[in-house]
Amino acid sequence: MSFPFYHYEVRVESRDLDLLAPLFAENIKAVFPCETVYFVGPAVSGDGLPTRWKAGVEVVRNSLQPVKDKSQKPVLYLPLWAGEELFGVAVLLGTEGAILDLSADALLEKSKSMSRELSLVKLAAIDSLTGLGNGLVLQSRLAAVAKAEQETENALVLFDFCPKANEVGGAGRAVARMGACLQSLIGHLAFPCHLGNGLFGLCWDGASEEIAVKMADQVVQWLKRDHLGRGQAGITSCKNGDVPDYFDHAWQALLVARKRGPFGLCAYTSLVDRASHPLYPPSGKIVRRLRHLMKDEKQFGLVELQADDPSILFTEELFSEVLGVPVTTDASSGYVFLAKMTEREVLAWCQAVQTFFAENHLRFSMGVCVYPFGKFRKGEMIGNCRKALLHTAFFGPGSCTVFDGVTLNISGDVYYNEGDMVKAAREYQSGLKIDPDNVNLLNSMGVTMAQMARYTKAIPYFEKVLDVDPRDFMALCNLGFAHVAMGHQDQAVTVFEEGLGCDKIHFDLLFQLGKIYSSQGRFGDTIKVLERAEKMGPENIEDVSHGAVHRFLGEAYYYEKKTKKSMASLQRAIRYNPRDALSLSLLGELYAESGEGIDIGVTFCQQAVELDADCWQYWLRLGRLLLRNRQLEEGQQVLQQLLPMQRQHEEVFLFQAGLYAAQGKIKKACAVYQKVLKKNPKHKEVGRVLNRLQKKIDKG
Repeated sequence: MSFPFYHYEVRVESRDLDLLAPLFAENIKAVFPCETVYFVGPAVSGDGLPTRWKAGVEVVRNSLQPVKDKSQKPVLYLPLWAGEELFGVAVLLGTEGAILDLSADALLEKSKSMSRELSLVKLAAIDSLTGLGNGLVLQSRLAAVAKAEQETENALVLFDFCPKANEVGGAGRAVARMGACLQSLIGHLAFPCHLGNGLFGLCWDGASEEIAVKMADQVVQWLKRDHLGRGQAGITSCKNGDVPDYFDHAWQALLVARKRGPFGLCAYTSLVDRASHPLYPPSGKIVRRLRHLMKDEKQFGLVELQADDPSILFTEELFSEVLGVPVTTDASSGYVFLAKMTEREVLAWCQAVQTFFAENHLRFSMGVCVYPFGKFRKGEMIGNCRKALLHTAFFGPGSCTVFDGVTLNISGDVYYNEGDMVKAAREYQSGLKIDPDNVNLLNSMGVTMAQMARYTKAIPYFEKVLDVDPRDFMALCNLGFAHVAMGHQDQAVTVFEEGLGCDKIHFDLLFQLGKIYSSQGRFGDTIKVLERAEKMGPENIEDVSHGAVHRFLGEAYYYEKKTKKSMASLQRAIRYNPRDALSLSLLGELYAESGEGIDIGVTFCQQAVELDADCWQYWLRLGRLLLRNRQLEEGQQVLQQLLPMQRQHEEVFLFQAGLYAAQGKIKKACAVYQKVLKKNPKHKEVGRVLNRLQKKIDKG
């Protein structure tokens, strides 16, 4: 029962119509030649279906027979079978005439034969370790993107997961648990697939690379906070038809992410066309010329000009003549070296130049730095000037900005968003040397340290922000997340509760607080915060964990004896993550107690111990249901698994004694009940049962 691999369910289900749609479509086309195949579930409303399809689909559902529509463009509606049950309807457009000429009986027989083949397709497409789709599924989804007619952007994300070296149950079970975690976190966004050796991939329809990077960042943060091991992500994107090197691009990004630390990220666009990067340095010719001008100067200003109209090309002769000073240029920008000028004089010069440009109907943005400034060396002035030019973009065309601490916060954000935490930290740290009390820089530096799993260094930055503003919402959230990652639950609760006192409501704050309440047995408080999180819904990409809310909410309802609500939440949790052992175990017990079916309950509890054989509570729930169902031999096997894990808990003693009593081993049962009374003399029910059993012994 502790075997860690997925037990194949070759029975095709309606949810497979989403995951395996491209593979199913190819197999259907092989039997029923047509242009396009669409799938509809067995009991889905007609909302969203083309008007012409609604009647055909409904007839198939009611009659369980194929339906032919030869009017206009031919359409064939086929029932899809799981045994003798309907699990969906296939809508075939542009079907060949020979197929439409077949009799209804022939079409029905073909549809049943084809449906049996779909179960084999599922068998080949499901990964044996995680129960997720495998590389075949990911490949089919990428192929579908290439063929799609609608012009959309699609993201491909590769997650590389490495479990902790001391992972209980081995690497295989850890990878399976990671697969379940990914499904729970992002299954509502895309279908994660396991490609082998802890490498997961997902093709996210309609998502840009920028959005996918934010999602990957949230997943990696989840790994850190829950101590699930190391994980990196490589991200790329493409548009329809532009797919041949799609996977290779994501793989190249992942290789770079691995070099960026245990929780690194990398987007492919940051690796190509480096010259278009906003902080890409100017040409070597410009650098050498500017350094020559700076060499003997003790004070100067440096201005980088960039035309807001990209069609304007810089020429040194023209701009030097117009501005009256030497200008060092390349095709997109120019540098002006202003010897012996102070910052005030440099800004006055910039204002005069802006006025001149405006009179000639031109607009130029300017990035300015002056020397000396802080501890920056002369050689750093060129890069600082370009960072100031990036900063000025926030103020619109024709703006002029002087390099300062905020500038370094912006340049740090560029590297942070690319997943390069080392460079981001360097920028933020330089900014803090200029402006040590800047709350944005402090928060940014703290988050970057947390991203690098350096929580002891991250926490002081957040605390310093709160010294300035005790109600800074983001600092409270970030400080709480850092405490969670370090296992400081009490501190995290205090900080998160302060965060709830602010005006803003953050989904992840509510969720993390609910998780901590749950681990502390504060199930009433868990329900209060998680019901708020559930109502919020996954409004944006930061809410990647929305599916996991139902799991913890169901557990809280369970312990608060709210059976119906618990069952509803746990059922939702399993829809998000069919391999959630806790939800399966609790739901199994609730099915039995509510009269929904003890056999179903036993099945769920068996699945739970197969998924996580190291949790004694799962074994105990299974044992109690087996005892209740009079499956005494199986119950004895469970007891043998359970006792080495947990010998002292009262509930284990009660199960053991009840099993002995049911087996007719009265003296053994009495001995165990006496252990319970010794630890808990006021346990009245055990006392009554023990008296009854002892009377049986006395009667012989």
